[in-house]
Amino acid sequence: MANSREGSRNVSREQSRNASRESSVSERASNVGLTTQLSKTSINESSTVINPDPSNTSFDEEKTQARVHALIEEYTENYSESTDRPVKEALEDLSLFRTPSLDQQAIIVRELFSNVFEAKPRARKAVGHLLDAALNDEIISTDAFTSGFKMTVEAAPDYAVDIPLIWQYIGEIIGAFIGAPTSNMSLIKQILQSAPDDKSKQLFQYIIRYATEFSSQSRIQKFWQTSGFSINDVLKSDLIDSSFTKEYDWLSDTPESEPSTPQTKENVSPRADSQLVKLFKSVNDQGTTVTDPEIIAYIREHMDPNEKFYIRNIILQKKRMTILNAIIEHKPEAEIQAVYAIQNFVNKLEHPPKMARLLFDIFYDEECVSEDAFFEWLKHPDQSETEGHAVVEMSTKDFFTWLQQAETEVEEGEEEEGN
Repeated sequence: MANSREGSRNVSREQSRNASRESSVSERASNVGLTTQLSKTSINESSTVINPDPSNTSFDEEKTQARVHALIEEYTENYSESTDRPVKEALEDLSLFRTPSLDQQAIIVRELFSNVFEAKPRARKAVGHLLDAALNDEIISTDAFTSGFKMTVEAAPDYAVDIPLIWQYIGEIIGAFIGAPTSNMSLIKQILQSAPDDKSKQLFQYIIRYATEFSSQSRIQKFWQTSGFSINDVLKSDLIDSSFTKEYDWLSDTPESEPSTPQTKENVSPRADSQLVKLFKSVNDQGTTVTDPEIIAYIREHMDPNEKFYIRNIILQKKRMTILNAIIEHKPEAEIQAVYAIQNFVNKLEHPPKMARLLFDIFYDEECVSEDAFFEWLKHPDQSETEGHAVVEMSTKDFFTWLQQAETEVEEGEEEEGN
C-alpha cells in the first residue's frame, strides 16, 4: 500500500509541475511572439537523446544571438536577489532554443557576456548567477562554457577600444559565477588559462574581489580550499611576487570561524575528505574514467558509517544523487542526517531565498529522503541541531503543506476505490 501511495503522489506532483511549467512557458512565449516555437520544444528536447553527436545539430547563429539578447533584456530587468524566479524563467526560456550543439552553447555563453558589458553592474552579477544555474542544470555544458569564455577573451582587445574596463567587467561576471551558492571554483584554473598572460593576474584579482563582494570572504575562502588549488596552480610563477602572495594568503589560512580550542567531543562537525573531493572533481575533468561505483567503493573503504556526520561528510563534496542513494540505502537515520545536512548547509550560506525548498524538492524527487524522514525532522528536531532549524522550517512550509495535501488526496482516492 505504501508503494501505491508513493506512486500516486509522485504522479500527482509531476502532473502539477508539468501543468505549471506549460502555463508559464506559454504565457511568456505569447508575450514575445514565440507561440509557434512552442510546437518545436518537444522536438528539440528529444533530439538531445536521439542525436548523441552534438556536431550533427544545426542551428542559426543570428537567431541564437537575437534570442539571447531578448532573454537578457527581460531577465536583467526582472532580476532580484530576493527570489530565484527570474533565474528559473530565464533557464526555461534558454531551454526553448538551446540545442545539444556545443558550438551553439558556446555562442550563447559568449552572448551572455557581451550583452552586459555596457550594462549596469547589477546586470553583470545577474549573468554570473544565470551562468551558474545553466551549468548546474546542465543546460550549458562545462566544455561549452569554457569555449564560450575563450571566445569572449579573444574578442576582449576589440571591446577594449570602446570599453576600457572590459577586464574588470569580465571579472565581475566571473566573480558572481564563482561566488554562487553551488560554487564553480574548480573552473578558475581553466578560466585564467584562457586569458592572456599579461591579463591573467589582473583578472584573478577582479574575480576574487567581486566573488567576495557578492558572497563573503569566508565562503570564498572555503570554496578555494575545497578546490585544492594554490596560487601557483592558477597563475604562472613569473606573475607572482611576495606582495601578491601575501595579499591572498587569507585564501589558504584556517578560517577564523573555526574553533581554536580543543574539541570537547568526537565528531562535533562535518568535515571534507580531501581524497573524496579529488574523486568528485575528477568526474568533470576531461580524459578521466572515474565512475560512481569507484567513488562509492572509496566511501565504503575509507569512511566510517558509524560516525554521526557520515552522510554529511559525503554531501559536503557534491550533490551526486546516484552516490547518495547508494550510501543512504533508504535507512531512516541516514535520511534524517541528510535533512540536517541540508539545514546545516543552508544555514552556513545564511539562508539564500528558496534554497532549502529547492534542496528538499531535489532530495525528495530523487528518492534520497522519504516523507517520513522529512516529517521526523520537522516534528521532532534534534535539540543539538537547533541552529537554523526554525528558519529552514519557515522557508519549507509550502513543501510540507504539499506533502500533507498529497497524503490526504491519496487516502481519499483509496477510500473511493474501496467503496
